[in-house]
Amino acid sequence: MPELPEVETICKRLAPVLIGKTIQNIEVLREKSLQGLSTSIIGKKIVEVSRKAKLLDIKLSDSSHLLIHLKMTGQLIYQDQLQRLGGGHPTADWVDSLPSKHTRVIFRLSNHSTLFFNDMRVFGWIKHLSEEGASVEFSRYGPDIIDPAVTLEYIFSRFSKTSRPIKVVIMDSSIIAGVGNIYANDALNLAKIHPNKPANSLTQNETKELLDAMIEVINLGIKHGGATIGNFRNIDGFSGNYQTKVLVYQRENLACFNCAGIIKKTKIGGRGTFYCPNCQV
Repeated sequence: MPELPEVETICKRLAPVLIGKTIQNIEVLREKSLQGLSTSIIGKKIVEVSRKAKLLDIKLSDSSHLLIHLKMTGQLIYQDQLQRLGGGHPTADWVDSLPSKHTRVIFRLSNHSTLFFNDMRVFGWIKHLSEEGASVEFSRYGPDIIDPAVTLEYIFSRFSKTSRPIKVVIMDSSIIAGVGNIYANDALNLAKIHPNKPANSLTQNETKELLDAMIEVINLGIKHGGATIGNFRNIDGFSGNYQTKVLVYQRENLACFNCAGIIKKTKIGGRGTFYCPNCQV
């Protein structure tokens, strides 16, 4: 599943080609993939493309929103007469003719351009929501980890209220949005905190170290276009390269960059968790 840096990469690349385009027609090939009245979108202009947590937000000229969650295998592929740009799970759809058997929704846009929403395993979704409806959806998420609202005071207060493992807590999008599994592993290693440590046992200084580490790895992920681990490819079909910068994720039995200890793998909260037992305490 693409994490915050990957979705931010898609957002930044899609915005220039989508903003200003008018939605001229919509073909819904799988009804559950688009929630909302599709006919009300026709004739609306795309005025903004942004991101909240792992959601892409396409704002339309009537102030309604198209919220898109790619989940595990979703794709957005933009095509016009000169180029094809895609983001999400890599399949033959990158190069084959579209629509494909995985295409769920087609947006026909002005200037002979098209936006395809493909989803092999059909976990992803698009929701057409009013301004109020979008606000309700966004309220399910805490502030993005790179949002100035995530202060030391905020995060320490939230940590103090739960004894859940700290890795589970920082991946809880209702507390902090955008810290997925790859970056949670690396941030905890950078801060030298054991992923199974109860959140309410962290000192204020440890919390500050972890906050700084989360922001550092997320910003590094954005800088490098996200990670190409598993299914993600960035919007041009080229790999992001954060995977060349990972600290512990998928580095089991290799040396820790902090202390040369040997990285171990376990499961916490049902997710593969990589850590150094020597320096993460």
